[in-house]
Amino acid sequence: MAQDKESLQFAVSFEERLAAATDEKVNIVVKEQYREAFDILSDCENAGLIPGIIGPPGVGKTLILRAYAQRSKRSFAWITGDEGVRPSHLIGSFNPALVLKKGFNLESFEPGPLLKAMVNGGVFGLNECNRLPEYVQNSLLEPFEEMTANVQRLGRIKAHEDFFPVITMNPEEMAGAHRLSEALRDRIRVWIRLGYPRKETEIEIVKMNAPEYNLTDNTLETIYGLVSSTRASTDIEIPASIRAGISIARLSAQMTKRKKEKVITHSTISTAATYVLTGALRFRPGIDPLPAVNNLVRRVLGSSKGS
Repeated sequence: MAQDKESLQFAVSFEERLAAATDEKVNIVVKEQYREAFDILSDCENAGLIPGIIGPPGVGKTLILRAYAQRSKRSFAWITGDEGVRPSHLIGSFNPALVLKKGFNLESFEPGPLLKAMVNGGVFGLNECNRLPEYVQNSLLEPFEEMTANVQRLGRIKAHEDFFPVITMNPEEMAGAHRLSEALRDRIRVWIRLGYPRKETEIEIVKMNAPEYNLTDNTLETIYGLVSSTRASTDIEIPASIRAGISIARLSAQMTKRKKEKVITHSTISTAATYVLTGALRFRPGIDPLPAVNNLVRRVLGSSKGS
């Protein structure tokens, strides 16, 4: 009885969370390179072209696609590529238990995100496409070129006219990234490059993602100076992203609130930055991350006084 009550409560809460996710508004600063990316995405879709978005981690590649889907009142499905992804993760597969009961039919089939987008007419984002094994990349040729997909035992489907696939990837020179297969590269007709935004735009993004905190201009400038310094260091292979700046801002503001202090000091920013950057940065081989982060924070903030 208690288990039934718990199951019912979970089902109710689950439906509430589904509705919350559906109603959630995507917050994004649409200006400069982001405005241009929006426009090119729209042009690509109207022209029947498949685009790819290239940029370092944390510059908003997936966020742009979520916002684009939301503005066009469509669903957004996505998956992040890695060595473990198989074609069945994209298209879907049969549930063995249901197959035993009902056979190989649609009721026994669990669709993947690519097939859902093709059937429902949604935006599909394939993140880090260049990290997929080549044979998985090549399984995308039919959906991307012919807008069709063969579902084993069920037949071939034609994509909804509002289906719009987009790939995203980190620059190929970054560690762990592979090249796109030549066949798939030939299907990606337009390339949109995103870099780190201008200082004023990045500060605006950080502020927008911490609306409940009254972040001063001095605090935002300090955090930006720290984050941007990681992008100029030759010791760092993967620098701090915009997400790292948001995390430092939110953590330092919350630490200040907990300590009941009136202003966010450089000391608090320094502590918050150490917690965030220790995992956010990738240093060259042979460099110990923790002392390297401590040295970087001291170098940038050490001579500064409280905000």
